[in-house]
This record gives sequence, C-alpha cells and structure tokens, in this order.
Amino acid sequence: MRYPRVITALAVMGGFLTWAANCSVGTSQGKQPAVLPEISPKILAFLKPVEPAAGDTELQKKLKERHNAAVKLLEERINEYKKGIRDVSAVFEAGRLAADAKLELDPSPQARIAVLEQTLDAAKVLEASLQQQLDKGFGSKGDLQRARLARLNVEVDLIKAKQK
Repeated sequence: MRYPRVITALAVMGGFLTWAANCSVGTSQGKQPAVLPEISPKILAFLKPVEPAAGDTELQKKLKERHNAAVKLLEERINEYKKGIRDVSAVFEAGRLAADAKLELDPSPQARIAVLEQTLDAAKVLEASLQQQLDKGFGSKGDLQRARLARLNVEVDLIKAKQK
C-alpha cells in the first residue's frame, strides 16, 4: 500500500525548514544570529546518502542513485532557502522527491514504518516551531494548520502500517 507521499514529504520538510528558519532568526533585523538548534539524529539520517552494496541489482543501484540525487537536491534547496534566494515551495518539492525516493528504497513493512516514524518526528518539530512563532506574534495560522494536518496524516498512516 502506498502512503500519501505529499503529506509525508511535507512533514519531513517541516523538520528541515524549522531548522533552516531557526538558523537565520534575527539576522535580518540586525540582531545576533540565533544559535543553531541541534538537529535530530533522525533528520540527519534522512539526509544521509545510501551507498550501493555488493550484489545490488541494477534496479537497486538506480534506486539508491535516485535517492542520493534527491537528498542532494534537498540539501541545496534548504541552503538556497536559508540564503533567501529560494522560496519555501522549492524546499517542499525537493522534500517530496526525497521522501518518494526513500519510501521506494525498501518496500518492506518494517522499512515503511521506520520512514513514517522518522517523518512523524519531523512533523512534530515543525508543528511545535510554527506554534511558537504564532505565539510570538508572527507566522501563519494556515501554515500551522497545514503542519497539524500533516502530523495527523502521518500518525494515521503509521497506525495503518502497524496494523498490517
């Protein structure tokens, strides 16, 4: 069964975008740059390239190559977003591509559950960050609702995956 990949990617991207946004908080208003928040090991694992293994089939090699290209694109889009030369939609699109590629690396139920758990962690980070921004008087209620919906969708998908 395929999971709603766009929602999954949005949630994963939330974790990256939250980190990227926190990296530049205060710099545009002449304030001291914010301290870089610690990045979850699960988010770092999401960005890690996958090396081909001895005995991989041609398909497995291409799936890994595609995954690595998607992860690299995601890194570049995040960097462009942090510099202010790319809007957030490009980061979400790259996140969708990376999540799609990651979900296809290993179609086993255990691997899908692991990816969904990783995605849920990122969704929670995004939702909390957007709530904090809103509490401070800036941010978008719509973006917060989008993040909440993404988290709930991932939670539903995870429950369904574990029931199978």
